[in-house]
Amino acid sequence: MKTIMIDDETYKKLKNMKGEKSFSKFLSILAENAKHGSKDSIKRFYGTLTEKEAEIWEKAIMDSRNNMRERL
Repeated sequence: MKTIMIDDETYKKLKNMKGEKSFSKFLSILAENAKHGSKDSIKRFYGTLTEKEAEIWEKAIMDSRNNMRERL
């Protein structure tokens, strides 16, 4: 078990997206989908996202990655 830190805005977005799943399960699925390098893989798993929703997700992920890089 590991602890990760994310900003409040990202937490709220992820919490809304994960539904009833645990954060661990949700992030595991998200990480697996990221291997495919496409927001289409997220659409297939969670249902239909609008283009705007997919862009918001993509931005949140990129912001989170950039924040992590800055901390290292």
